Amino acid sequence: MGIEAWLTLGIVILVFAALVKNAAPPDLLFLGATALLAALGIITPAEAFAGFSNSGMLTVAVLFVVAAGLRETGILDSIGHHILGRAKTPNSVLGRMAAVVIPMSAFLNNTPIVAMFVPVVIDWSRRNQVSPSKLLIPLSFLAILGGTCTLIGTSTNLVVNGLMIQNSLPGMHLFEIGMVGVPYAIVGAAYLEYRRAAGHEQN
Repeated sequence: MGIEAWLTLGIVILVFAALVKNAAPPDLLFLGATALLAALGIITPAEAFAGFSNSGMLTVAVLFVVAAGLRETGILDSIGHHILGRAKTPNSVLGRMAAVVIPMSAFLNNTPIVAMFVPVVIDWSRRNQVSPSKLLIPLSFLAILGGTCTLIGTSTNLVVNGLMIQNSLPGMHLFEIGMVGVPYAIVGAAYLEYRRAAGHEQN
């Protein structure tokens, strides 16, 4: 490998080590690494700033703003408490979460949805003497499953769509991956319920 390849590999290793040690916020680390690569001449300034003009990344940023607005106004929190407040068993909680988290994560970023439901699930678990891990792990998986249903479900989908357009490939429409994603989400939710029920019987 040439010197540029070794420098790039070294920077990647340093960023990974900093992430493991939580030395700085991830966004600052990645921006710093990009700036360093540009300063060393490994990438051009145009390449360094190319991501900021990617339509997929801009859409991700907008979705974060929308989700943050819903969270700060209390709408997401109200929905979470309203949904789980009347549930009596872990099975009913999992079913209610699947019915709400999957559709929500199909159109909003997964992170604020999971962050909103975590305290609600923990509160319900404590009141009903149920281990929170039995519901928190399925919550994460449900959000991931929902993200596979639409183009804007996850930032990964949007970034890939932007790269497709940049390389003269036809972009995906909103529900194109839903033909696979929706059945996949249904099967995944059913499997989570099956595993939770099986674990309950063993206990």
